[in-house]
Amino acid sequence: MMGIWDLYFVTKLVLYLGHYIDFHVFANLAFALFLFIPIRHAWIRLIRQVLAIPIGVALFYYDTWFPPFSSVMLQASQLQQFDLTYLMELLGRFIHFPIVATLGLLYAAYFFVRKKIPVSPLVLLAMLVPLLPIATQPSAVTASPPTTDPSSPVTDKVLTASLESFYKYEASRTTSFAPPGKADIPFDIIFLHICSLSWDDLNFVKEADNPLFKRFDIVFTHFNAAATYSGPSIIRVLRGSCGQQQHGRLYDPINAQCQTFNNLQQIGFESQLALNHDGQYGNLLADISQRGGLQATPFNNSGIPPYLKSFDGSPIYDDYTVLSKWWMNRLTLPAPRVALYYNSISLHDGNRSGNHSSNSLQTYRPRLTRLLADLDRIFTQLHASGRRAVVVFVPEHGASLRGDKMQIAGMREIPTPLIGIVPVGIKLIGLPENAAQELLIVSKPTSHLAVTKLLSDFVRGNLFGVSKLDLAEYVHHLPATEFVAENEETIVMRRGGQYFLRTKTSAWVEYDPDGHR
Repeated sequence: MMGIWDLYFVTKLVLYLGHYIDFHVFANLAFALFLFIPIRHAWIRLIRQVLAIPIGVALFYYDTWFPPFSSVMLQASQLQQFDLTYLMELLGRFIHFPIVATLGLLYAAYFFVRKKIPVSPLVLLAMLVPLLPIATQPSAVTASPPTTDPSSPVTDKVLTASLESFYKYEASRTTSFAPPGKADIPFDIIFLHICSLSWDDLNFVKEADNPLFKRFDIVFTHFNAAATYSGPSIIRVLRGSCGQQQHGRLYDPINAQCQTFNNLQQIGFESQLALNHDGQYGNLLADISQRGGLQATPFNNSGIPPYLKSFDGSPIYDDYTVLSKWWMNRLTLPAPRVALYYNSISLHDGNRSGNHSSNSLQTYRPRLTRLLADLDRIFTQLHASGRRAVVVFVPEHGASLRGDKMQIAGMREIPTPLIGIVPVGIKLIGLPENAAQELLIVSKPTSHLAVTKLLSDFVRGNLFGVSKLDLAEYVHHLPATEFVAENEETIVMRRGGQYFLRTKTSAWVEYDPDGHR
């Protein structure tokens, strides 16, 4: 008999049936049989129990959706930078009270039943449940563009081929920038790259109708940020002049044609950089300069009092104050055209006000409403200055506020559509009053290439110099990009209305984006 180890397997089966973990049947059966085989000698049984503990821990981790342990060890240095308050908050998120209550009842029943009947054989039988054909077979899927045979069944081979076709297609796409004409009216380009905001986050905190979004001229409702962490997200937005790259390629030598800010500089835009943080965590400044190709000294935030304390204890500055101070400085510069990359981490998980230890998930909404109000004020300040500008509001990735059954709230190891599909808005500052138009919604699947194509067309089309502006014509020809989001360990791909997930150590499985905790 397995004794107390029965509860180990009961716990895993409950979590599996609730879709909180996977369950590798044959690996678990082998471990169970190792524990089940009778051994006469007490000292050998003791050795088995000692060996069973690390094996059980490793097997439990293998059954979770957590990244491979090797990946966790590689990130250990970054985890060590988290302050104690944030680490305790993260640990608390693993407690899911309905599951705790269910397990508590089963444990009580176990201690009552085991006195009357042998439990271990029943547990071994229950471990065969995942092999039963109770799940429906996914329907066939197609990819567009590129496309797969609609009659092909969804197999691991078909999905892998579809992903490879996607990368091949994306590698062929670029955005080119032509210099503006001498008579063209100059304007600035301002990228507002915002950490931790997705459409799902907005819906969760009931801010999808925030007034700021009504001030945009163009809003993308199915824009895929394609990454779940700041470093890769920054590289992707700065290399947005090329089609979507594989995650590993982000760390290859830079292709100059992909560098959006380098391309803008070549046609007369002066590159500038501003952040509301120090840029040290995760070596983000290196991602910006070395991998993103933006060569600029960060704007000096000295004299601005900190607004928040980051998850690693470093200061975060007020978005309005930083941007307003930058803009006042920009107005003194002789450069006719400036391109700014601004990065904000005001919404990052774990941030708090001063020494206050409130749960950062609970403070997310007030931090969000303040950020959006700050940006609304900046739009007003830009407009009042009389200068012309194109503002690109684009989040890095979502905050994963609600989490799902595969990962806790705030965790972003699995690049799901709830994290990757972000609200992107374009605001045109300085248009003539008679050029005002209704808000344009771009609902087709897009990514960073669509933004750079739009900017290129704005420059080429003398956006602020035409007598009649037809934004719908600009939007009509934007390139579509199917949903593929990834990090070092995991890929999530959308095909034909379904989402599929693959890790380095597992085959494709279907992912349900509505499987909330």
